[in-house]
Amino acid sequence: MSDPIERDFSKRPPEEQEAFLTQTWCNNCMQMDLGMKDPKEYELNGTVLIEGKCKKCGETIVTEIADEDTDGEWEDEKE
Repeated sequence: MSDPIERDFSKRPPEEQEAFLTQTWCNNCMQMDLGMKDPKEYELNGTVLIEGKCKKCGETIVTEIADEDTDGEWEDEKE
């Protein structure tokens, strides 16, 4: 496993930042779209991730960013 490569979340377009910060899932609250604060973007083993804190409970939320080649496709949907 390699070390995370830090990326700059603030360089994303504002509407993209807003989408990533609002369209969330918290495993602790078991609810979606509660929001995220203190985002940190990084790449780990070729996967881009955004990590932050749930606005409701403060637990860590990690969102995987799909690249444009796979955006909208799930592994089990590929034929």
